[in-house]
Amino acid sequence: MFKRLDPRDINVTPFKAHKEFTVTNVDSGSGVYGFRAISSSAHNFDTDTAPKTTFDSASFYQMPSWFMINQLYYRDTENYYNHLGYSNNTQYKLLQPSASIISVSKDLFGERIKPKSITLTDDSTSATVTIVDDGKGNLYDNDFSSSFAEFAAGQFEDSDIIKSTGSFAGNVFYEQGLLVFTNTGSRFVDIGTGLGTDGYSLRYKSQTTIREHSYTCVIGEGEMNTTNNISVTFERSGSINVSGSDSWRLFPPGHAAAKSGSYKHYYGAAGKYENFVTHSNFEPYITKVGLYNDFNELIAIGQLAKPVKNDKELALDINVRFDV
Repeated sequence: MFKRLDPRDINVTPFKAHKEFTVTNVDSGSGVYGFRAISSSAHNFDTDTAPKTTFDSASFYQMPSWFMINQLYYRDTENYYNHLGYSNNTQYKLLQPSASIISVSKDLFGERIKPKSITLTDDSTSATVTIVDDGKGNLYDNDFSSSFAEFAAGQFEDSDIIKSTGSFAGNVFYEQGLLVFTNTGSRFVDIGTGLGTDGYSLRYKSQTTIREHSYTCVIGEGEMNTTNNISVTFERSGSINVSGSDSWRLFPPGHAAAKSGSYKHYYGAAGKYENFVTHSNFEPYITKVGLYNDFNELIAIGQLAKPVKNDKELALDINVRFDV
């Protein structure tokens, strides 16, 4: 028994879902990469001798990496509105001749890293450094948060640059999962490149859009008061249609070696029903609702918490919800 849904009874609502991740330098090579980027001349560049950081699954050359981030995020950002690094003056950007980079695979952050969710703990120096983000794409030392707040309040003016030297660490580009540490001070210069006890731990939240689908299935008075369940046929009479020489495999129990069992190779419609079906008080109970597309393909099944009687004198609304 099928019934077409009224478009007004269909509602799709998107919402943002976030999941917290923690990755470390031990995860390098499996979706997380920490490496150096250094500016130098490309003249006579030799892939055999050029400095690079190598993982099991990838290698990152220092010089090309520097030019890549410079071109994508730091060069002429005020003039190109389609530039990946354009931030409407909410980020302080000053790329030095060297930088440290932590790259997180898209598989580990979804649509983007959620702003203001980053906490990076780094042990590349004698003291543990904790870096956080301000939600606008800037990374700063949490121990000097007040100095960074003054620096940001001054709209990152050069006159306030002294306030940044001990607090500002670099930038994060949320949509690309890229953390760039541009401050070359002793506390920040090797962030993300250490190993073992000099490694790092990065905690953040991923962001993904999930859509809640809601379908209200309306059963009017006197509708769907019959059933296709074989239990209503006399002595469960009737059969299903199968074909093919190996169709016996679909019908346990039976003697598989002998290719025997209780099944039929033809369709025989039931001609008689059990007496309780013809009783005036017979009303089926609803246990599941199936949703089909326009090609009669089953795409979702709604399971009711308990069987619901389909009273012929009452209308019944069943709401099927699922997230995709």
